[in-house]
Amino acid sequence: MKHDQLNITEESIRKIVNAIDARELITLTRDLVKINTVWDPVAGTNEEPAVRHIADWAERKGFQVELNTVAPGRLNAILTWSAGNGDRVLMFEGHTDVVTPGNVNTWNYEPFGAQIVDGRIYGRGANDTKGNLAAMLIAMAALKKSGIQLNGTIIGGVLCDEEGDMLGVQDFIRRGHADAITGAVICEPQDGMLCNSQKGALRAKLTIKGKMSHGAMPLAGLNTAPAVAQLIEGLRLSELSAVEKFGKDEHLGWPSFTPTVIQAPFQGEAQLNVIPGEARLLTDIRTIPGQSHSNIRRDIVRLANTVTEKVREQYRRDDAILNLKRNTLIKIETEFTTDRPCTFTDPDDPIVKAAGWATRRITAKAPIYGGVPGATDGTYLWAFKNIPIITMGAGDREVPHQADEWVDMNQLIETAHIYALTALHYLLGEPA
Repeated sequence: MKHDQLNITEESIRKIVNAIDARELITLTRDLVKINTVWDPVAGTNEEPAVRHIADWAERKGFQVELNTVAPGRLNAILTWSAGNGDRVLMFEGHTDVVTPGNVNTWNYEPFGAQIVDGRIYGRGANDTKGNLAAMLIAMAALKKSGIQLNGTIIGGVLCDEEGDMLGVQDFIRRGHADAITGAVICEPQDGMLCNSQKGALRAKLTIKGKMSHGAMPLAGLNTAPAVAQLIEGLRLSELSAVEKFGKDEHLGWPSFTPTVIQAPFQGEAQLNVIPGEARLLTDIRTIPGQSHSNIRRDIVRLANTVTEKVREQYRRDDAILNLKRNTLIKIETEFTTDRPCTFTDPDDPIVKAAGWATRRITAKAPIYGGVPGATDGTYLWAFKNIPIITMGAGDREVPHQADEWVDMNQLIETAHIYALTALHYLLGEPA
């Protein structure tokens, strides 16, 4: 019996499903979780040990392996398998870095212990995204082991620094590895949902410069706090305006303008009896389709200029009342540190259809479509190389970056099956 008028038979599905080694998947996941891949130059931890572990595993499986140094201690591994003749090139992408466990005393389980309790693997990265990274590797190995002739090539991108500046995927693109890719599965914890859209991210650093003085003699200085307060209020109004204008996206939710870090001073110790001469406000702006990042950048600069004039005028009025003559030229400098666009892949794109078919086949349920609230490495693949992406994987979406991070083992095994059948459908589909 064939499916969807493609060259997919029950026998081929059975071969691939039977080739998934669930025990090896759990072992590989635990091995990766046990390797501390927090980027911490002081502590001496990075992604390299995990990448080399994967490279050794992949070479034993017969994959072509290329290691690229992105930065000292930070490696990408590119695994390639020519599965047959054909123009389609499918990429599976997963990252090896994890965020810090934070205060380990808040954990009930060892952050890098990979303990199994009640069907879950606990540890930093189990959910985001070492479990899904292992699932994609096991899926690739199963496809290769099955001996089924596919039409095209499979690339496994094992990339560093997704949690930071995404240097890994940028290096991957810069070296030309993405040039031939026609579709990509981004392996991230989405609790089984198929996410064909992602929020955009725009981050701004607003630096306020006044004049430092003694807390008992505030009139000898120029306090930066009033400017910080007005900037925060301005961001709230900007968010409200965006909500009213663009509404709530079906899959991505509301746009947001969130002040996240306030530092005053932003260098040196803060002291109660010292008026800070400098302050810094960091802002995390998340966008939905329809919003223009260039317009938002312009509006943030305009907000900074408006607040500058308002605070200067307020100080001038105060000085007139107090009979003072101060230099009231407080300054606000604006710098944008991140600019990642929203992404959207058409539901009729072959990679989305393949993922939907595979999900139905493995779960016997209709797939649930959604959007990624944050950015992933797929943002760069979509934005700079026009690669259609689908983001999916095992794991509760609210668990990443929390204490006692975990992933359900049964869902992880199910995900490996879905990844494998997604590749089967995509590489036996209509000509690209």
